[in-house]
Amino acid sequence: MSQIYDKIFKENIEELILPLAGKLLDIFPEKIEEIPDDLQATIERKPDFLKKVVHQDSKKDYILHIEFQTEDDSEMVYRMSEYYSLLLRKYKLEVKQYVFFIGKKKSNMLTELSFSRFIFSYQIINLIDFDYHKFLDSSKVEEVILAILADFGETKPAFVAKEVLNKLIALEPNGLKQEKSIKQLEILSKLRNLQEEIVNQIKDMAFTYDLQTDIRFKQGIDLGEERKAVYAVINMLEENFSFERIAKIQGVTVSFVKKVADSLKK
Repeated sequence: MSQIYDKIFKENIEELILPLAGKLLDIFPEKIEEIPDDLQATIERKPDFLKKVVHQDSKKDYILHIEFQTEDDSEMVYRMSEYYSLLLRKYKLEVKQYVFFIGKKKSNMLTELSFSRFIFSYQIINLIDFDYHKFLDSSKVEEVILAILADFGETKPAFVAKEVLNKLIALEPNGLKQEKSIKQLEILSKLRNLQEEIVNQIKDMAFTYDLQTDIRFKQGIDLGEERKAVYAVINMLEENFSFERIAKIQGVTVSFVKKVADSLKK
């Protein structure tokens, strides 16, 4: 998947997967457990989502493996079969595999391999197959964002964009979490050629930070520059840079960095 989209799904993966598993796969785990995803020593890349689904009856336990994809990949069926074989060998459990496809059209990727002594298949879930209200009606911002990738039906894209923005604002009335979710929406909207529409609507809305006491405000730096600084700090926090290093690189105070970090936890 393109790195910029991949980053969004990895940031939101824990909040997204269980609701999506229930809504789109009819999977309602009694319990899930972390399992080491150290397959990267053997394969090209780390799985997007890999968990053990645990039941009271251990005979029903299985491995849940999910990937997100923005474009068709002729190697996907082979990559999924490789994951399957490695996971089956390591855990001796059933492996359920799905690819959530978020491209502009339905995926045409191969989902099955069949040879004389080998048969393999996985399932593709096209988000464009689902009514956008399935995501818009959620109480989780991470799900609401996905409405922009679903089926709009007869509804005009501009109206859907406005609905999604308004829902995000309602769920996160202010602060950095709102800013982050809207930024993610703007990025994903590129996949539906709606970025310009989202950006134009954002311009008409006011967003505020709970950072008015910071020295940068006292120095009269305009909100546009402030917003850029916040995004830069968020990106470095996600890469686990220290507060002091972020402050030095971005030219802000350590206090500013701490306030950004604290706002993300609220």
